[in-house]
Order: sequence, then C-alpha cells, then structure tokens
Amino acid sequence: MQSYIFDGKCFTSALSMYVPPNTQQKKPELLSPAGNMECFFAALENGADAVYFGLQEFSARASAQNFTLADASKAIAYARKKAVKVYIALNTLIKTNEIDRVTDLLLALEEMQPDALILQDLGLLFLLRSRFPQINLHASTQMTIHNLAGVKQLKQMGFRRVVLARELSIDEIGNIARNATTEIEVFVHGALCYSYSGLCLLSSMTGGRSGNRGRCAQPCRMRYTTSTDEGGYLFSMKDLLTIPRINDIMAAGVHSFKIEGRMKSPAYVAVVTDAYRQAIDGRLLEEDEAIRRVMTVFSRETTHAYLFYGMNDKTKRGEKHKLSHDRAGSNCPSPSYERGERGVVAKSSTDTNKTGQLSESNDIKAANAINSSYPANLGLYAGVVVKSEKGQIVIKADADIGVRDLLQVFEHDSAKPVLLHVKTITMDGKRVYSIKAGNVAALNTQQQFKRGAKLYLVSSQKVNESVTPKIPKKLVPAKMPVDITASIRHDRMMIKGIIRQFSWSKDYSMKLESGINRITEEGHIRDCFSRLGETSFVLASIRADISEGLFIPLSILNDVRRDYFHNLSIAWQEERERRSREIKKWIRECVFQDTLAQHNRNQTISHMRTPMKGYEEEYKDAQGGNECSVDTFSEDAMRLSVKIDKLNYIQHIPLERIYKIYLAVSDEISFTKERDAMNTLSQIKDKMVFSLPVILRDRRDGLDTYEDIKIIVQKLIAQGFRQFQLCNLGAMGLFEGENVQWYADYPLYCLNPLSAAKLRELGFCRHTLSPEDDKENLQTLFSADADLIIYQDTPLFTSETCVWANMKRRCPGMKECGFKKVTVKNEYGDQFVAINERCKTLVISERPLSLFPGIPKLLEAGQRDFRIDLCWRDYTPEMIEDIFSGIQNRTRMKYSSLGNYNRGLR
Repeated sequence: MQSYIFDGKCFTSALSMYVPPNTQQKKPELLSPAGNMECFFAALENGADAVYFGLQEFSARASAQNFTLADASKAIAYARKKAVKVYIALNTLIKTNEIDRVTDLLLALEEMQPDALILQDLGLLFLLRSRFPQINLHASTQMTIHNLAGVKQLKQMGFRRVVLARELSIDEIGNIARNATTEIEVFVHGALCYSYSGLCLLSSMTGGRSGNRGRCAQPCRMRYTTSTDEGGYLFSMKDLLTIPRINDIMAAGVHSFKIEGRMKSPAYVAVVTDAYRQAIDGRLLEEDEAIRRVMTVFSRETTHAYLFYGMNDKTKRGEKHKLSHDRAGSNCPSPSYERGERGVVAKSSTDTNKTGQLSESNDIKAANAINSSYPANLGLYAGVVVKSEKGQIVIKADADIGVRDLLQVFEHDSAKPVLLHVKTITMDGKRVYSIKAGNVAALNTQQQFKRGAKLYLVSSQKVNESVTPKIPKKLVPAKMPVDITASIRHDRMMIKGIIRQFSWSKDYSMKLESGINRITEEGHIRDCFSRLGETSFVLASIRADISEGLFIPLSILNDVRRDYFHNLSIAWQEERERRSREIKKWIRECVFQDTLAQHNRNQTISHMRTPMKGYEEEYKDAQGGNECSVDTFSEDAMRLSVKIDKLNYIQHIPLERIYKIYLAVSDEISFTKERDAMNTLSQIKDKMVFSLPVILRDRRDGLDTYEDIKIIVQKLIAQGFRQFQLCNLGAMGLFEGENVQWYADYPLYCLNPLSAAKLRELGFCRHTLSPEDDKENLQTLFSADADLIIYQDTPLFTSETCVWANMKRRCPGMKECGFKKVTVKNEYGDQFVAINERCKTLVISERPLSLFPGIPKLLEAGQRDFRIDLCWRDYTPEMIEDIFSGIQNRTRMKYSSLGNYNRGLR
C-alpha cells in the first residue's frame, strides 16, 4: 500500500490509477524550469520538450541563480541540436533608467535566437514589436490574462502564446483553447501564489521588493494572527500537483504544460519532469511511486487547486497518516469577523453557450487550498517515532529511508520542524544501509523526540544520485547563421555574407589558373567555408559562381575564409553598436522627447495617440468627447480626480474641484436601474468615467463575469456615457464597434515611457502611474495624460482563495456566508484587512498610501493630474472631508504610508 498527501487528504492505493491517454489527442509540450545550467540539463535528460529560464536581469525570479548571456547562448545551441525549445523570461516591469540596458540585452538575444521571450511589460512589448519584430513573444502569467477576450487581444498585439492565470478551471481553459488561435500554456505543477500573478503588491508596498520586478519576499508564506490571537500561515497556498488528472488537462487542448520551479534544485527538475513526461506519454504505470518521488525532492502539501475543484477524484482516499493537515485542522483559526452579504465564488461546468461563455456554476469555494500550519517544503511522509532512547530514536517507517537521507521531524502541533540527518540505521541489532516501509529501526541521534512525532523525507540520497545530470565538458555558444555568395573569376574573388538584413562584402584580388587534372566546384567551397571553428558564425547556405575550369588551392580558400569571417565579425559588432545607438536615439526622439514636450506644454501629444479606428473625430470634440485633451494649468495648479466604489460618496465630494470621477462598476451596483442615480450621473456626464473590474472571468457565477459587465457597459453606452477605465487588456473586447474613450488604470502598469506609448497606441487617452513606483522613477513619467495616485487603499492581494473558508475549513455557500472582513497581523506587527470582495479575497493595509506632503514637490516637478481612491473601506462623510483637507493643507494622513515613494522600488 502506498500513501501520500494530496489536497489535504491522505491517499492510499494498492494499484496505480493509470488511465491510457486519448491516442487521438495531440501531445502537449512539456515545459520545464531551469535556474542554472545543471537544472537545464536535468530537464533535457528527463524528457522536457522545452525549457524556460531567466537571465541576470529582468527575470521574475531574481533570487534564482539564473543564466549569464554566455550560458544562455550555450544552452540555446545545445537545445537546438536536441530539438528542444528554449524560452527566456524577461517578465518583469522595466524602469525608465533600465531601458538602455534592456535594449542592449535584446540585441544580444537577437543573435542567440531563443525560440521565444516571455514578457509582462507593455513598454518592452512596444520596443520588441517596433524594433525586433522577428522575435516570438509569449505573454507571462504576470499579465493576468484570464478570459477568452484577453487571449484574443494579445493575439492582435503580436503574442504567439499566452500563459493563462493559474486561477482558471479546466473548463474555462478548455473553452479558451477551443476558441482561440493562440497557443495556450498552463501550469500543471509547482508553487502557487495566493494572489493573481501581476496583482500582488504586498511584498512591494511593505518592503519595497516588488513581485512584479522579480524580488518578491514571499509575505504570503509568513504567519498571520487575528485580533483574537488565532491564526497561522493564512495565505500560504499548497503546491499544485496534477499527475492524477493529466489526461483531463490534455483533453482540454492545451498546447504547453508548464512546471514551476526556477528556484528549485536539479533533482526537483529531473524528478518532476520525468514524472510528467511519463504521464503525458501514457507510460506512468506506477503513479503512486512517481508522486512519492516527487515529494522527496520538494513538496508542500499538494492540491489540484482551481483546476478541478468540486470534481470527483480518480484516486482512492484514506484516513491513514494525515500528518500536517491534522495539525492544521486541530489548530484551525476561528476568526472574528463582521457580518456581510457575500460569500463564495462558483465552479464552472463544461457547458458553453453560443458566445463561448461558460453557462453553469456552483456556489461553493475550495476550503482546503491553504496549509495554515506549515508554509515550506514538507516532503514525503516517512513514518513515526515509536520511542526515543539515549543516542537514538526508534521509528516505524512508512517510506524507504537510507543513510545520508534528510528527514524533518514534527512534534505534535509544532509549526517548526527539526532536521534529522540519517547517519546510521540499525535494524534487529545490525547496521543496515536502508529500510523499507513497514520496518522498525533505530536511527542514531543525540536529539530526543516525543513518541508519535512524525517524520518526513525531504531529501533522498538514492533519488538524488539517480537523477544527477551529466553536463558536457565542452559547450559551444549559439552561432549566427550566414548565407554566403561567392563570385570567383581568374583575377578576383568576391565574398558576400548575409546575416538577417545585414550584408557585408569583400573583394580579394588574386591570380587563378585553370585546372589541368582538378577543378574547384561549389562543394569544395562549401566544405571549406563550413569550417568556422571558434567564430560566432555557422554556414547556413552557400552559392558559388565559379568561372569554368578554375582551380583554387585549398590554402588560398582557407586564407580567404579566415580573413573574411574575421572582418565579418568586426563589421557585425560595428553594426550591432550602430543599431544600439539608432534604437536608443529612436526611443529618445519618438518617446522621451515627445513625452517631455507634452509634459512641458501641458497638452496632449496627439501624433503619438492612436484613437480607435473609425473614431478619430471624437478626439477633436472639446466637451462632447475629448476628455483626452488637457487644459492649460497655472504654475501652481493641480487637477484632481477621484475613484469611488459607492454612489453615495458623490454627495460628499466637492464636485466643483473634481476633474474626473471614476466609478467602480459591478453587477452589485445597480445604478443602471435606478432612475435617480442615473439622473445624478447624467448631470455630470463629462466627469464620469466607469471603471471596470480587473477580473472578468468567462464563467457564469453571477459575480462580475465578462458577459455580466458587457450588459452593464451596453446600458451605459445606450444612456450616453462614453468614458471607461480599464484594468486589464481582456476588457478591451467589450467595446468592439463602440464610440468610447479608454482610461488605463494602474494594473496596466506603466513604469517607463515606452509603456505609456504602447497604451496610447492601443487607444488609451489617459493612464495611471503605478502606486508601487518610487519618486525617482515617477519623475521620468510625469505627463499631461498621466494620473498620479496620492491616496489609496492599495489592493495588496486579489485572490480566488477565500481566506475565511480556509481558516474555517468549510465554505457554507454564497447564500449562507456571512463573512465580510477580518483583520490580520504579521510577525512584524503590520496589520492588514482581508475583505470578502464579491467572493474574492482582497487584502489591503490598515495604513493607506498617502502622498499629500509631497504634493508641492510633485507640482514643482511638473505633475498636474492627481487621483484619490475611496474604495474598499466604508468611508464616512467625516473621513472624506479629512482627506480633502489633507490635500488642501498638504498634510500627511494619520496612520498612513508613503509606500515606496521615498524608500525606492526594487
């Protein structure tokens, strides 16, 4: 019998649950991670179809060892010989002062020709599509693409592949895969973030280490307590494991199966890759054993997470050896919370309607996605301590344990395990090298443990030795293919080489004679010019035009080849430097200077904005539509906008001082049905901008789905409203054929002027600077079409995992749920409020972001447009008055934070 933990339960199976794959289904690509060269070869040796890794800069895993350019080049060259693809992750947000460096990096990558780059930053997308159009692009999961409309939009923007958000169900994924022409990639294994990727700002706003820039400090793995001192690791997600359901994911039509783990060991990469390789190929006859091996290399408790929640498991369930989830259950916090009206998110079904939208749902949310007892590597359950004696402990094993293995021991409800290195094993009075499940044996140790303490195997020497990758002693870097044309006459030889769009020629004067017994043919030229040794080039093709009957001594051909490619290398380097200067000049002239000119003139740069096709005239209408134009300011003037999520706030806002009112839209706010509310909004129509939710799922759960919001948008347009704020690229499809204006909120991140240029190109007339940005970088982005947030309860987590349901270990369903919010505190004393925001958990800090004291300096630096957000809290009229007084007096709000403004964003 085999046992392992999955979804918080112990599974026991005597037989493998092997189900043959559908032979008609095309096999998906298996995509493995690599944090260094050893991991890269571990992936290749164990069956990866493709490998992804990051470089020393601009990678979302900055703490990984990552690859130098030299190592990346060698990896690409080696993978190409093995028909394995290489994708390089440049999936961080780019600051303005990093654009020159990223330009030079792209020039280097262009030479190496990776199979694709993985992106998040819109500015980097703008640069690549403008100056490096031949490079294939994949959209990172950091772009938070979670619906069919988003995938289609990214296709139009030039992405070949989209990595979907990990929160989607298998039905949503299948719906997208069936209705999109873009390649779809999904995660099938590894660590899960509590928040939607790209929407997690907790690490950034509490310590300056931005997850969007690859420097997440993992605050979700910290311990949190409630006001009644109950708590645990309340945001620590279990790890994703889908081996038992691999055929279901294959049936969804996904192109690529992605394994998370660029910070994991080579053993992890090898074992996990091998397990999924066998599962995909239908060769996994020992599924239980494969899962046990996976757990020895790294594993928290596991779950199939959002993919299959609510569906029947194919594995047999048992109650034996519940281990850490027992501890979690016994210490499950029972939080204090306030009554509310909303509770849970629904699971979608496989049925779709005519529009491709999912049509059914259920209202129960997963309550076992979190392990609140332990946030780190748990390993494989390996047994229990029977007794503890002087110098040794006696254990009953539940897994194979060998000398040089590493165990961790949990005593009862302790959250901190003790490591135990296995040095000697004694069984029946004899020293043995290893024991098997069911054996009783003694382990020598000076540490004493209580009877019943549980053992977990976190490192198996046997497994590690079996998967140690073999790295070739000599690796050759990637080489640039060259097409050669040779024209050879009696008195000269002209060689022309073409590398992509660059060509270089050289003439060689010489005196050649006709051959008597031998003549030189094209094949001889090819053989000679193929020997390029240590150069940076490889011969792609050659075409030789040789005067009839000529013989060219091999020594002459060799001399010409050496000289030509030596000079070609110099010419190519000069061309690369020229291109670098030219691209950087283009950036300065086309982006920076225009942005600066716009900023100085306090007017729009209409030649850089691309209105939606067919509606160019709307940008010329001063009041009826041109809210993209900008008034002239006095030197010390500021223009203030406000974002609200409750209609009644309008009564307490000094409307005469407000430029724009951004009103958060949801199907809960029924202003489209309320005549009085609509009359009020119609009177200030020129000020009203309707802000759409950042998450618009395709599924039919009645909570702000794509179709729900589309209906609301159509009603607003029918009543003459034309201004809308978007938080996600997937919302752009809601307005096809409509005459409207778009405003970009901060989740469409803009940390460099190229991102602003891309948003203008997409048709946005205004954008919002990121609340996680710092003073130095913000000053490079000030312009007349940029809003700077100076007050906000910044969403730090936006999650589909209900914190309350997981704390209570049950979800009562939407109609029965009374959870509204709970306050939690981390080990440093920082307090946060977890809010039930329409069946998502949204976490904000108790201390809002407030930049009021910096307003004079910001005005002096030239920024004129500012925004305050009155969302997520219940703001009283007195609180709203205090906020506007703070703006007027330039005083910092009590119990507020400056975020990264002075501290700096890393």
